[in-house]
Amino acid sequence: MDINSQEHIKAIAPDVAKSYQLGKEQKYDEAYQTLLPLFEAKEVPSYFEEPCGWTIYRYLKNNESKLSSREIRKALSYYLAFASCKPSKLHSCIMIQAANLEKKHENDFRFIEFCRMWKLESLRDEDFVSEKVTTENGKSIEFQSLAENVATRLYKELKKRHTEEFVNELFPFFETVNKKCPNNRFIGMYIAQLYYWQGDTCRAITEYKALLRTTPEWFIWKNLGDICGDNEIRISLYCKAMTMMGKEEYIGELRLGLANLLLDTNKEQAAYEIEQYMKTYKDNGWKIAGDVYLLQNKLLGVTPSAQAKQFYRNNIEKAEEFAYFDIPTVELTYTGVETNHAGKERTSLVNKQKKIFVRTSLMPLLRKASIGDVFQVRVYDYNKRKIVLTIHPTDKKDCQMGGNKKQHVNDTDVCTISGKVSVPAHGNFCFIDHQYYVPEKLTKSNSLKEGDIVKAKAKKMPDGRWRVVSIIK
Repeated sequence: MDINSQEHIKAIAPDVAKSYQLGKEQKYDEAYQTLLPLFEAKEVPSYFEEPCGWTIYRYLKNNESKLSSREIRKALSYYLAFASCKPSKLHSCIMIQAANLEKKHENDFRFIEFCRMWKLESLRDEDFVSEKVTTENGKSIEFQSLAENVATRLYKELKKRHTEEFVNELFPFFETVNKKCPNNRFIGMYIAQLYYWQGDTCRAITEYKALLRTTPEWFIWKNLGDICGDNEIRISLYCKAMTMMGKEEYIGELRLGLANLLLDTNKEQAAYEIEQYMKTYKDNGWKIAGDVYLLQNKLLGVTPSAQAKQFYRNNIEKAEEFAYFDIPTVELTYTGVETNHAGKERTSLVNKQKKIFVRTSLMPLLRKASIGDVFQVRVYDYNKRKIVLTIHPTDKKDCQMGGNKKQHVNDTDVCTISGKVSVPAHGNFCFIDHQYYVPEKLTKSNSLKEGDIVKAKAKKMPDGRWRVVSIIK
């Protein structure tokens, strides 16, 4: 009997209706089992493919933590046999579920093969749109779009098995995601790496250099170091990444790469990298590969360096020149810390041609700066933004930058200031000239309010910020 014939549709309609009712009662397992004989016999007519597809989706979603990888793959294969559901909301929901399940079963869930059968061209326009959610405390959280999530999962699997066939086939998809999701800072990195896997190292390096102008993150420096052929530049690129590194848990590969490069030229630094790697992995209970123990054995008896951070700082110049050779440095003077309308602190750097603001959290060097300190800075103009790419101190001092507002009374970073009071929207403290923090006790005892002009003594704290210690009346 033709599975799309009226006779067959009428014959299986009671089972589909029963499954639908069980689904409404949230009995998703029973609903799935009711239709299982039809799935196995491949007797689902196109007329019923969508309701049957929703039954499969809800069964998978309700049993994420219970099903084995084999059971998941079997259920998905039943769905993929349907021809009439793509593109659709159901089809996108199935992809969401598959991406979630891939995270839990990444060792035996072939996500690339699933995407090939699912057909990535079936993504809808709304699947490229990220979602912003506001929490109860008013915090805004942005969730990646489905397309971005799929790209991330595919890239992770491609790192393990980047065959020429897979890379060439998936390249257009990554380019589409990059075009439709321009704010994603990772997609460009994925494309650069795809060029490298295609054998086009020069294009990959060019793409990474372009990324470092708009997204100068530590992992971009690290990835560029991975594909660079000059070992001296590779060491410098890894050192640059180390000066910007995030959590220790993320940088195991970076430490290993640097240790291998330094094995013959700087055993003490190599021993330090291995020591830190081993500590992180043991603290987290992670498996340590045999190659790491072999590397450790080559460094037996070597005392790890006690000047690791200084080593990183001393070896970043080649990396910066390699990435930014065509961007000149300019001298900019530090003029202090300001607080913007959102209550976030930012430092100000100026000269006659430029004025830029930098978040203090992004440039630790500026936390210890004094007003008038001069820095050599590379600045890249991008979409009406000024991005600080590199910053280095000089021996110069611009003594005119402090004006009359700040007169040093000694060399202990205590000064006398005068300026206007600004009160943030939340909190009982305030600032003088958006730069000098006035604690709650002094704010209340002196009845300070928005717009008051006051004179005070301020002290520079260890983190480089200024704190008012007394109000001068």
